[in-house]
Amino acid sequence: MHRTRLGALLTVVLLIVVTAGDAARTEHSGTGGPSSASAASGPAPSSADTADRPNPVGAMPPDRFGPATAPCAKVRRPQGWLAQENSRPGTGDWRVPERWGADLMGFLDTDSAACGDTVRIRLTGTGPARVTAYRLGWYGGAGGRAVWSSKEVPSTVRSKGPVAPPTYTVETNWPVALKFTVGADWPPGYYLLVLRNKSGSAYGMQLTVRDDAGSAPLLFQASNLTAQAYNTYGGYGLYSGPADPTAARTDRARVASFERPYTGSGYLVPFWYDIPMVQALERTGLDVDYATDIDIDRRPSQLLRHNALIIGGHSEYWTRRMYDAAEAARDRGVNIAFFGANTVYWHTRLEPSPAGPDRRVAVYRKFDEDPLAAQDPQQATVTWRESPLNRGEHRLVGSTWGGLGVIGSFRVLDASSWIYDGTGVHDGQVLADSLGGEYDTALPGDPATPPTLDVIAAAPLRVGPMATMGTMSYYTAPSGAGVFSAGTTYWPCQLAGSCHEMAVVPETRAVLQRMTENILRAFAEGPAGDRHPSRPFLPPGPDNLIASAARPEDIGTTG
Repeated sequence: MHRTRLGALLTVVLLIVVTAGDAARTEHSGTGGPSSASAASGPAPSSADTADRPNPVGAMPPDRFGPATAPCAKVRRPQGWLAQENSRPGTGDWRVPERWGADLMGFLDTDSAACGDTVRIRLTGTGPARVTAYRLGWYGGAGGRAVWSSKEVPSTVRSKGPVAPPTYTVETNWPVALKFTVGADWPPGYYLLVLRNKSGSAYGMQLTVRDDAGSAPLLFQASNLTAQAYNTYGGYGLYSGPADPTAARTDRARVASFERPYTGSGYLVPFWYDIPMVQALERTGLDVDYATDIDIDRRPSQLLRHNALIIGGHSEYWTRRMYDAAEAARDRGVNIAFFGANTVYWHTRLEPSPAGPDRRVAVYRKFDEDPLAAQDPQQATVTWRESPLNRGEHRLVGSTWGGLGVIGSFRVLDASSWIYDGTGVHDGQVLADSLGGEYDTALPGDPATPPTLDVIAAAPLRVGPMATMGTMSYYTAPSGAGVFSAGTTYWPCQLAGSCHEMAVVPETRAVLQRMTENILRAFAEGPAGDRHPSRPFLPPGPDNLIASAARPEDIGTTG
């Protein structure tokens, strides 16, 4: 859930508790974007693949797509190539205003591509436009490098197409305005394709360029499913529609399509949660490969080619194949770092559209509305924690979603943790304004909570009359894999030095930056538990945490 929506939802927040909150779940916070469907990436699955097929417990799901087969996609990059890439001159021209206008928007026919793949752009606008592709990274602090720019292409205003119940899906059928091929001069990475016209409007479209032959220590997973879940283009999104403002929201979309531009909070997801994390990653000089969440659903075996999976600030919508793959990878020694909160919350299904496979995302939110749930209850697109799934996110993440709309401060509970190395913090130290957006909380005593969970920091919170807390945690699995959870969606934006409706305290930012580097470097080396086994440590209860606060301002509130 994004801060731009918090005002309307604070009344919901007051009703949310960690162990209850079924009524609030239909209001709650998502990202989307499929990978390349070109012939080089394997055959398109049939519509029969709409339903997630059963997968044995602990097994890695079989790949639905093979790796890209173009000759340039098979080239292996030398160790250290990414540091060399980031030594090239950068530019800040990739930055676009965090707003959009009706006079210029567009979308890609895929959210990821490999070398040799062709990408198509569809536009709506009042005049000709150009597109420039920027690879995002560190680049000495500039944050990006221009890789390619198109010639001027015409555009005209396009309609959104018909929308009807029961799914209220907005899906356009615009002609292709421009197409290009990803060449060897497009290094793998996270890209922003920026449209600009003569009136000065600018619009950004994210594209992940994959290296299917890569085996970098780190793999970053872009949260495209969550962006699509929040997309409101055409007036309909997975949270609301234009006609019913009540809590029932009867005209909300049940199925969202990637065949449309991003507007609303969906447009902002990359800028708030993914891009700052990409830049922090590349600042380390470590080699990183990139994939979208849909790429992981398509080819889950790629997780085993890396030492760690890195996820940004908000990765809320997960398919069953993604969840199965992450657990299987963890149980084989792959570390996972969740630099956010509200992760693995809604069960999501990918569906085909007339444009191709995986171009729709289904989230009905209610069991009785999901057409596949009656024939197979495990297909129900409800929250992972509720029946009939009963697979709470804390069994993977270590903690569970707690709420939103609170700005708080983590208190260091275990300063001896290796994650704090070099920060100089001490037990009891308060990291001012370190929690914002949404937060996670540990569930002590829950059988699904990892037994080795070390809660290294906790934030005392008061939401209305309710005492609660946010938690930051680390645990190690029997395989030796380490799993870190930041416990706040505003971790990446603090690394970048600018968060929405929350101050960034320089001292806090410096601590979080060092913690981030400690985690990334340790996770890049292999199973973190081999060198840094977790020591089980659970926080005091929320009431005790609040009662022991040194100052009233150290207790986060919604006010």
